[in-house]
Amino acid sequence: MNTTIRIVAPDIHTGDAVGNHCIHLAQDLNAAGLPTALYAQRSTPLDAPILPLEALFEHAQAGDRLLVSYSIHDPYLEQLLAMPQRKACYFHGVTPPELLREHEPVTADLCARSALQFPLLARFDLLLFNSEYNRRDLSAYIDTSQGIVIPPISPSFKLFSWPEVHRVGGGDPLILVLGRVVPHKRIEQAIELTAMLHKRGCIARLEVVGPCSNDGYRTHLNQRIEALGLSAYVQMRGMVDEEALQDCYARASVLLSTSEHEGFCVPVLEAMHLGVPVVVRQGTAAVEVGGSAVLAFSTADEAAGQLHKVLNDQGARDELVKLGRERASAMIRQASVDIWIPLLERL
Repeated sequence: MNTTIRIVAPDIHTGDAVGNHCIHLAQDLNAAGLPTALYAQRSTPLDAPILPLEALFEHAQAGDRLLVSYSIHDPYLEQLLAMPQRKACYFHGVTPPELLREHEPVTADLCARSALQFPLLARFDLLLFNSEYNRRDLSAYIDTSQGIVIPPISPSFKLFSWPEVHRVGGGDPLILVLGRVVPHKRIEQAIELTAMLHKRGCIARLEVVGPCSNDGYRTHLNQRIEALGLSAYVQMRGMVDEEALQDCYARASVLLSTSEHEGFCVPVLEAMHLGVPVVVRQGTAAVEVGGSAVLAFSTADEAAGQLHKVLNDQGARDELVKLGRERASAMIRQASVDIWIPLLERL
């Protein structure tokens, strides 16, 4: 294939789900002999060379292919669509603006403007999705019946090569929440569920691992922790390095996702791969990722009951761990570069 794949996104940052996907996909394609370059409006070029988006319009050749990663309003979208190269859109989904309005009004406005761009996505030659959930979501705007779902991960993710995690025993059970600390993740509910478990006699601890750039939301969470008397049991860890993340998974009794919107939810896949049971909220793609290998709740009472079961029923734990490992192994294979190359060659 005498061409270059040019991956484009508004933002490519190491540690972000969209950025990680772009970076690792480019690395995988290059390693397989398919020249690939990355372009972004904003980037943190720690793991890969990322070029400014403006350079794309100079670099692109007639036979190249564009892969546009879409997760929020893109001011360059129409300009990209006007380029003569064949184009694919990888749709990560967009957070509903109402979930962000209270604490992140600027981001909420960008998400609202994204919906106005959705009809334009029909002009791509190929539509790719990170989940069936997001394919259904976009189908309200355009025909997505020919779209293809590929998980937004790579078998080359370093975590997938970690040695098997062995639970570190002793002490109170640990609930792990992993990911960006933003309003729609509803971290306050994870805090409240910890308090509910304490009332049931299950003295669990909660660790929240991930960046929080919203001071107002951080203050809101700290106030909730203090109000519930959980200062000794809840730890907001922020960003951690690889060694610390391995330690978190080794100590975790369960991974909890209280998020009200997930277009995929990589931590669910990671936890299953590492043998950590998972409890997630119904109505998001996290349920799709976990399938029958996770427990899913609709109400706080259901969530507390499921957490209590995972933390106290060894048989139930063992079954979730077994199913989770099988589910993760199958999903990782679905993101192989051997899946990507034929699609891009036919584009």
